[in-house]
Amino acid sequence: MSKSMFTLAAAMAAVVLVPLAAASACAAGLPSIYDANGEYDHDLANCTAEAPPSDGQLASGRVVAIDPAGRITLDYRPLPLLPEGGVRIFTVENPAALKGLSPGDRVRFEVERNGRDYVVTRLENSN
Repeated sequence: MSKSMFTLAAAMAAVVLVPLAAASACAAGLPSIYDANGEYDHDLANCTAEAPPSDGQLASGRVVAIDPAGRITLDYRPLPLLPEGGVRIFTVENPAALKGLSPGDRVRFEVERNGRDYVVTRLENSN
């Protein structure tokens, strides 16, 4: 009898906690498969809208090299998307953002994964 009571209590806790966890993930900007009512959301419409990044979310690094055709080599600290850190060549979404930058400049940037590549979607000189 106690095993079935434990199973029932665990099932009830899951019913209560899953929507709360989904709401927390959505509030944190993470995608969720549940809507605000705790029901399965097929199109993820409630959590896919992206807020503009704040300065606290930008990664920091140093410019190693610039290719005016739209690529930049950065020496960067570990990121959530790239936890190893190091030196990497990134494609830049807007090559005009490279104007005024030179090797050695410190930058703040935002990066997204695009298939096998990583694309810098926002780039600011922080010198």
